[in-house]
Amino acid sequence: MAPIRLPSPIEESLPTINPKKLYGNNNNGVDKVRDAVHKDTFEVKENELHATKKSRNVTFENFYGHKPTRVDRRFDVTLSDHSYLPKIENPRADWVVTAATNAFRAYQHGDLGQVKRFATIGTGSGTDVIAALDIFPQIEAVALTDLHEDVVAAAKSNVLASTEKSDDAIRAVASTAVARAGDVLVPLKGEKPFDLIYENLPNIPLPNAGDLDNGQASSTYVGDRTLDRIPPFASTALLDLHYVALWQAKNFNLLSQTGAVLSSMGGRVDIETMLKLADAAGFVGRVVSLAWKEQSEPENVIGGYAEFENNGLGPFYFYPTAALEKVFANYKPASAALCRQQIEIKLAPHRLDATTALQRYREGERIGHTVVVLASVLKAT
Repeated sequence: MAPIRLPSPIEESLPTINPKKLYGNNNNGVDKVRDAVHKDTFEVKENELHATKKSRNVTFENFYGHKPTRVDRRFDVTLSDHSYLPKIENPRADWVVTAATNAFRAYQHGDLGQVKRFATIGTGSGTDVIAALDIFPQIEAVALTDLHEDVVAAAKSNVLASTEKSDDAIRAVASTAVARAGDVLVPLKGEKPFDLIYENLPNIPLPNAGDLDNGQASSTYVGDRTLDRIPPFASTALLDLHYVALWQAKNFNLLSQTGAVLSSMGGRVDIETMLKLADAAGFVGRVVSLAWKEQSEPENVIGGYAEFENNGLGPFYFYPTAALEKVFANYKPASAALCRQQIEIKLAPHRLDATTALQRYREGERIGHTVVVLASVLKAT
């Protein structure tokens, strides 16, 4: 299925912003930066993204880092041509392991709200839904979305595969999962409100030479969001889709009275910018999980950030994995969230801009970044 670009209702309520006025004429705008990302660069890097194996076997404990209580111990994960490849051999580089699972456990153990209805946006292989089924004991309904029909179909089949030996209640939740393709939260319009919406959306604007329908490009790159009227500070930080997800969750009435949105972001910008993002969308945000991960697809992703940083956006922060491992050694993700300021201070001497990080990676050094999961609840009215 070709990528869908549906007009966002954001454009109905926010003032028109001229992108040239937004970013100026000094080659700092996202459009001009896209022009600077050459076609050959995109094509070479794109090869990093393809899933070379269509089916992978997963041992839950080895991948997620804890024993399952409600889903199967072992199951197969099937991938489509567009599916984001789970990092089964290197969980430290996997988003579901370092972000989703940590955030779900922090949310559940912190008694932040009962999760009966759960949705995930940008599910990829569906491993985030599998984590939710295992972690939230009251779960009764799940929904999963992604941009491509084949990704969503494969993800639901993986959810079913992970519950074949589970009890009847979990199998029933898996079999009735809502699985739809489309742009951000648009596929869920009209659904009953959710208690928890998790989103793990890409950050890097798509180069002009790129195509969101090409391989796994849609798992890393963002198409043109000019019509969504993103606040300037969010676009400069490459957090466009995170803002859109919050805005749509609010304006599509997709959150229950005590519901929250979990926004999974690579901590390549200051946490204060992320909190400002929630405020701008009409939410109050707090960090519920802070961890780190090794950069996956480093040539592609760090290189993408370097291109935009060199043209005036950012700055974007990366770190040697050795420094991340040392600083986070005594913290669990939930406690690290409470101590985020101390952690940021400890990491500051090791901070690398994207250009330097790319060079260090090419010299053989392992590079990573922090992983921030923001829980946002609607402001009181």
